[in-house]
Amino acid sequence: MNQNLAQTAIFHGVDKPFEIIDVPIQTVPDTVLVRVSLATICGSDLHTVSGRRGMDVPCVLGHEAIGVVDAPTSLKSDKGEPLEVGDRITWSLTTACGECHYCSHINLPQKCESMFKYGHALSEGENALTGGFSTHIQLKKGTSIHKIPDTLTDEEVVPINCALGTVVNGIESIGTEPGKSAVVHGAGMLGIYAACYLRSKGYKIVGVVDKQDVRLNTVLRYGATHTFNAETTSKDEISKQLDDLTDGRGVDLVVEVSGAPPALPDMIDWLGIGGKCLTLGYVYPLDGIPFNVHQLVTKCITLKGVHNYHPNIMDKIVSFIEEQKSNYPFAELIGKVYPLSEINDAFTHAFKQEIVRIAISP
Repeated sequence: MNQNLAQTAIFHGVDKPFEIIDVPIQTVPDTVLVRVSLATICGSDLHTVSGRRGMDVPCVLGHEAIGVVDAPTSLKSDKGEPLEVGDRITWSLTTACGECHYCSHINLPQKCESMFKYGHALSEGENALTGGFSTHIQLKKGTSIHKIPDTLTDEEVVPINCALGTVVNGIESIGTEPGKSAVVHGAGMLGIYAACYLRSKGYKIVGVVDKQDVRLNTVLRYGATHTFNAETTSKDEISKQLDDLTDGRGVDLVVEVSGAPPALPDMIDWLGIGGKCLTLGYVYPLDGIPFNVHQLVTKCITLKGVHNYHPNIMDKIVSFIEEQKSNYPFAELIGKVYPLSEINDAFTHAFKQEIVRIAISP
């Protein structure tokens, strides 16, 4: 392949196939040119391709990705280390300026006024290479960049800059309490990471709710102590089982990562007095979800929504995978790897939701 060209998979809109094209690699100041090693299809990519979430097109999707620095750069890692050609890196989903109202006053840099989000932008000009479904991506100034230790494989690390980052930021934001009980609604990648993380924080009971037995069987290998199939078990029956597990007090923490409309009202019902409810999965427009606001008040429930993550957790999520890899087979969550040329087949496979993550190797 011509070293001055990158090959990208262009998304043109709903019901249209991806187009593989060659794109000139531009020299852009204050960027890091990265040769993509591996990228995974996230649930939000599926939302975009299915039309559940809008997107300016044409664009290069893909934000769960890792790669190797491919050209000299003046930018540094989030630890202040020089970035050398050949360094394996992961990076934050969004950029932050560090100076605007959201960055400097309310500590939400993931909502920066000039924020750029990888895999979510119109592909043109200097943004032609800003998605992971490509041989190359150009990282912008304001991106948190973290070097990957040699002890970790690409498969173990590739989804963490979205799925694990979102989970860890959310759970840390609402707070953890060792010895308590939790229920996670959704057994996809975020639900699996949530189960692992909650167990590492000392939760004795970590129940997981989903509609697919194959997912529920998987999450039992990743920290879940109990599983509940919402397709075959009623909300009331799940409530009864949770009451039995918590001596009738209800659950201490619930974490929504499914995006399913029934999740919020069900979780409010399952919570005990003083419980906490964290919602992470409603990332597409969804109106009119009724829930018992009386319970929200009388149970003294804390309800918190968190979107994306603070870039300062990059070190924490890489360390978590390194520390827990002997307990959980993270690499096995990547079920199949497709070449970039077969991205349409990869998405067809991903929509079946038979495998936690489908990967694309440019």
